[in-house]
Amino acid sequence: MKKFEVAVKEVTPPQPDNSKQPVLISKETAQERKEKVITLMKESGFSSLVIYADKEHGGSFEYLTGFIPRFEEALQILNVDGTSTLILGNENYNKTKYSLVDSHGILCPLFSLPNQPMGGFQPVEFYLEQAEIDTTDKVGIVDWKLLSNDYEDFHSQSAIPSFIIEGLKAIVPEGQLVNATQLYIDPSKGARVTNNANEIARYEYGASLASDSILKAMNALEEGVTELEVGNILQADGQLPNVVTIAAFGDRFKHANIYPLNTKLEYGHKVALTNSHKGGLSSRSGYAVRDEEDLNAVDENYLEEVVIPYYQAYNFWFENIKIGKNGGEFYDEFSQFYPQEKYGWELNPGHLTADEEWLSSPFFSGSDKTVQSGMIFQVDFIPNQEGHHGVSAESTVAIADVNLRNEIQEDYPALWARIEKRRTYMKEELNIDLQEELLPLCSTLAYYRPFLLNTDKALVLK
Repeated sequence: MKKFEVAVKEVTPPQPDNSKQPVLISKETAQERKEKVITLMKESGFSSLVIYADKEHGGSFEYLTGFIPRFEEALQILNVDGTSTLILGNENYNKTKYSLVDSHGILCPLFSLPNQPMGGFQPVEFYLEQAEIDTTDKVGIVDWKLLSNDYEDFHSQSAIPSFIIEGLKAIVPEGQLVNATQLYIDPSKGARVTNNANEIARYEYGASLASDSILKAMNALEEGVTELEVGNILQADGQLPNVVTIAAFGDRFKHANIYPLNTKLEYGHKVALTNSHKGGLSSRSGYAVRDEEDLNAVDENYLEEVVIPYYQAYNFWFENIKIGKNGGEFYDEFSQFYPQEKYGWELNPGHLTADEEWLSSPFFSGSDKTVQSGMIFQVDFIPNQEGHHGVSAESTVAIADVNLRNEIQEDYPALWARIEKRRTYMKEELNIDLQEELLPLCSTLAYYRPFLLNTDKALVLK
């Protein structure tokens, strides 16, 4: 098994390369998405879907509508004949006309904020009945939880609010209401787990924006800078983060706090930086030092025992992920190379990303899922080794067959030029020769500074 020898070397840092041109989902892509969902509905015996959204769990609703209900709740009713109805609260009902797929709108004040006009507090079934849900076959609830790894296991549990479930039970015949979240996010068959060129271009904007923010934040690290100042750098272009932004110096979670404070960076401090937008997350963690001697003084053998094995596993990930790869086999091979019992990682060795930072993952023990062209991955596994600080260089990569690569190159030549430039950087500066089907969606993929106050040195493959 390849060892991936790692060295610390002076390298030219990558450059921020976000396009500053957000890409929108086209009407053509929205129609393609709708057809994917309806095909899956027919294959699995669904006559209607009820897709739930709130601010934190709006990705599947947004998939066809193009927007989330911000601070309210919402439902989309999608019937197998293609008709779509949006049930929206007081302050989002007027968005119906902007939906990417043509939809009828129903005002449901129950989805609004507390103490707003509630329309006489009619029960939710009053509004559901107006939506004309097709109950000739199964009615599927789409939330955000996969409560089974079996695509065919459509079950009766759901993660959406009980008042909505009770309303659905009042109008859907007994036994026909089941959880259908798999149709959207199952990592082998779900409609949302693969992307076309338009979708990859949209998500590359967010992935590269998060990456640029992390790079600028690392470059701003110096003794005396505050978490708040670095946090301001991470909040980029007014785009909504899809995780809590992290700018933390020293010990974290003091007084249960998870947000940046006015803590000043001191030499030798632990550092954690994270930012994420639609399309991808970037993070870096390590120590505010300038050389290996000082690193050893604050965390003895951290470089040899934590950082280098992590970077070796990172490159094992690149080398072994392929279109058609079985997720369970990948999990087992990664576990053999980078044992859980030694390095303490507990979650999946990588996962899919989209509008949510974590969509789902094909990589788990016993998985029968396969890696497919069009998937976008977070290279994300988190070591937790007793006596040491953690390490992270999480970043975003897409996987694409020749047809999808050609589609990107033809439809988005500027994006393709950025991808090629990132490949060249990784090869020439980091000695990493990516497989042709792996597309770096940001400039900092695999770039890690072991001494965070030293901007000239990074890890490379020998």
